[in-house]
Amino acid sequence: MTDPLQHPHVLVIDDEPEMCHICARALQSRGYRVTTTSDPQSVTELLMRDTYDVIVTDLKMPGVDGLGIAAMVHARDPSAAIVMMTAYASYDHLHQAMQFGISDFVPKPFDLTQLLLAVAQALNRREVIRDNVRLRALEALRIDSEVLSTTLDYHTLVATILGLAVRWSNWQVAALLVGNDKTPLTSVTVADPSWTLTVAAVEFAHHVLHDNALQIGYFVAFEDQKRTTTVTIGVPLIANDIQGILLIGTDDQNPKLPSVKELMTLLAKQSVTALQNADVYGHMAGLYQKQRQIEAMKDEFVALASHELRTPLTMVIGYTDLLVKKLSGAELLQVSEIRANASRMKQIVDTLSELRTAGTPEAIILQDFDVMAIVTQIIDQVNERYPRVNIQIQAHQPTMSITADVRWVRVLISQLLLNAAEHARNERVDIIVQDTLRSDMPEPVGVDRRRWLTMTVIDQGIGITDQDQLHVFAPFVKLDDSLTRSSTGAGLGLALVYDIIQRMDGYVWVSSKVGEGSVFAVMIPVSVG
Repeated sequence: MTDPLQHPHVLVIDDEPEMCHICARALQSRGYRVTTTSDPQSVTELLMRDTYDVIVTDLKMPGVDGLGIAAMVHARDPSAAIVMMTAYASYDHLHQAMQFGISDFVPKPFDLTQLLLAVAQALNRREVIRDNVRLRALEALRIDSEVLSTTLDYHTLVATILGLAVRWSNWQVAALLVGNDKTPLTSVTVADPSWTLTVAAVEFAHHVLHDNALQIGYFVAFEDQKRTTTVTIGVPLIANDIQGILLIGTDDQNPKLPSVKELMTLLAKQSVTALQNADVYGHMAGLYQKQRQIEAMKDEFVALASHELRTPLTMVIGYTDLLVKKLSGAELLQVSEIRANASRMKQIVDTLSELRTAGTPEAIILQDFDVMAIVTQIIDQVNERYPRVNIQIQAHQPTMSITADVRWVRVLISQLLLNAAEHARNERVDIIVQDTLRSDMPEPVGVDRRRWLTMTVIDQGIGITDQDQLHVFAPFVKLDDSLTRSSTGAGLGLALVYDIIQRMDGYVWVSSKVGEGSVFAVMIPVSVG
């Protein structure tokens, strides 16, 4: 539907610039916004760059005639309002006009009032067609909304939303990025796991969230082994603590954008209501409200623990190092056990300290280093604590020189690998390291020539439920609530990862399935030497 607060936008196409000028003057006098072109070859680019309520085109033009343009416009939007200007109207043309949805013919030479009347009638016809489409969509939504409103299981609800998005749009793939007001868009679910999100898609989703408005991007947002999408629609799902974006992608060069936009807008409104009504969100609301009330107490505890525990732990570790050199047998085993537990406590204290540092203003210190060498060093350190875990590196090259803050990159890699090793049920953990040139950005973002370092850690552990993914990056969160925990630690590592990513102007997200494992991905902008 045309926004009543905006004047309808008209595109005038005629190979005679003077005719374009005359039509524009007449239409602008009635309040229309007008774009003109005397180059028929530029129409495709204009249609991709903007949306138009009415297309006014000449019939006979060099290269591409008006009927060809009408066919292209109608393929993109079956409800498009098209007015044809011609001095060569015939029954043949009238028959083709009906096929291509042309609203009216204006014979040349014509009175400008004829043009204005034809444009007004074309707009009315377009609204009638769109009302019919909207009514059919609402009827479909009425049936599907019953499923949405009665689904209280979060995992099933997400799968239902994605399934409806793919079915309604008839596009290849959809993804739902959800989080809360503190950690937005950190839980990612893709309708078809064979597709993966690109860095551009994640950044596009954050821009849609920031603007809180549906946006269209012409870039690669999803990719699998053989295909990539070329057009993306992002729709915000925002209410109270819910911060979500629904992304859909297609490789169709001429998708029917207007009808798909309306359908996705309707689906988004129903989906966010369903998410709010789900029991999990009622539980989450109480959880986060309580978390805010004790946040000041946590900060004070972090400061006290990191200060008061560091000195005695250092002394315990120092004295046990001396005893290890002098003892043997059972006494050596006992002292070694004391040292191992003291080292584990020191690691928790170090993480507390790093978490506080990450949350305070501090300049990023850039320096050149080989990220692959850092990864190898940290793998050796993790293997000292988890000797059973086999960490495999996947990278395009054995060395990768980048410019970034080496302190925080070390912490990121360390926390992600420790988290994976802690929860791995078998011996295998994979870390994928790659750099990507950002040269093809979504239109709302602009061109960005930076390179991005992407590190993906994959474990085949117990997995994380969909609702738990929403707050996995919050401080002091441990997802195993059993009386005998299978994992150790204070639940600070992923909170530290999130704070560092925010400091480095990057992105982090998790995708997980219970019983199959988890994928944690971080994306940070870097300079590559």
